[in-house]
Amino acid sequence: MMRNSKATTWDWGLIITYFSIATVFLGSPLVKLDVGFFQLYPLRLFGFIGFFLILSRVGWGDPFLELYYKFSLFFLILGLVSIIWAPDTTLAIKEFGILQTGIALTWLVVRYINTEERVNTALNIWIIGALFVNGIGLYEIFAQKYIIAAEVGGKNERLAVRLGFLAPRAIFANQNNFAFFNALTSLLLLGRLIKQYRPLKWYVLNWLSFAISLYVLICCYSRAGIAAFGLGVALFFLFSFFSHNHYKQNLVKIIFGVVILFICLLIVNPSILDAVTNKLNLVIEKNETSSSSNDTRVDLYTTCLNFALDHLGFGMGPGSSIFPLDGLPPHNFFLHILMEYGIVILIGILYFLVASAKKLGLYQTVINNALPAMFKATVVVFPIMAIGPSTILVEGSFWLWYGLLLAYSSIMYRKSRMLYQQVVTQKELTI
Repeated sequence: MMRNSKATTWDWGLIITYFSIATVFLGSPLVKLDVGFFQLYPLRLFGFIGFFLILSRVGWGDPFLELYYKFSLFFLILGLVSIIWAPDTTLAIKEFGILQTGIALTWLVVRYINTEERVNTALNIWIIGALFVNGIGLYEIFAQKYIIAAEVGGKNERLAVRLGFLAPRAIFANQNNFAFFNALTSLLLLGRLIKQYRPLKWYVLNWLSFAISLYVLICCYSRAGIAAFGLGVALFFLFSFFSHNHYKQNLVKIIFGVVILFICLLIVNPSILDAVTNKLNLVIEKNETSSSSNDTRVDLYTTCLNFALDHLGFGMGPGSSIFPLDGLPPHNFFLHILMEYGIVILIGILYFLVASAKKLGLYQTVINNALPAMFKATVVVFPIMAIGPSTILVEGSFWLWYGLLLAYSSIMYRKSRMLYQQVVTQKELTI
């Protein structure tokens, strides 16, 4: 018993998984080793370790996860082989490294985050990581300068002139990528807040991290990010009130509490409402004054789609999506995948998103919290989130969310099967 306990305690796969999740929130600009054609940063290091760790183990315990493993392995092999016909070999190698890191992270998550307790631990790491990242974002908002990159460059200076001040970006390439992270973070943390849990300190930290994430999201002035959050919340309430669950009263209490808190804040400091209103007005003004930008985005998508149709099948290889756009990224995750890796990979990714959402809906009653409904809502609004950033393949938060989505749907499925088996066994004993 002691040996088994010790073996469980020192589960190096789980330890590496937790470290990998934590390094998601360091990002590539903060800690990295640049060796010219390749940049090695902590997440990539753990990703390579996890890659060989997974290949040395067999058995996934769930046909759905095993199918994902086979699909993602095919995805990885295709990415490696397609370097041969990619337009820029150096760029293709760099993007393949990013792809390998992301897939390895999802493998680690679906392999080792296999219980509700481990999901909660992963989300606790997300809470702390979001506080760290958004702490940098808050500094940039109030100090009006970037803490990571000292020189903002012409594009960001023009943005500051148009908006009146800089939009935060923390460790991300731009404010739209930062908004993607915070839209996703705000939704997941809100889903966890609906039902109070212990220890209380983590629940309080959850509230704090959620509030800061939402504030920084608004300060990013991202139409896609803010719209995705708003629609995600609406869908979450819709899924919650029209399904059998144990937290509907908690929803009503939280709504009532937020309204009371908001009224109290307005009484104490009415300028808070003006500050939030002004920021949202800036988002609206950005939408009204950026018709040329919207036209450019339509032209960009049209060019991407035509390019993808001309090379339908297995795509043009990693990094190829910028070539028909004169160096611009496609600003759409699904078009990015379609152009570089082809329709087979795109259909596979869509299948696992839809299948996970279906599992979350079918088996949500076996878990006594609001996370299944919120995960399902994030799947529905993901296409909106994915049109703002330049690319989300480079974002560890995307791969972490994707892995947790697959892992959580599998946990619910296995728990449902276990409960069903217990009922069948109990009936057999009573006969």
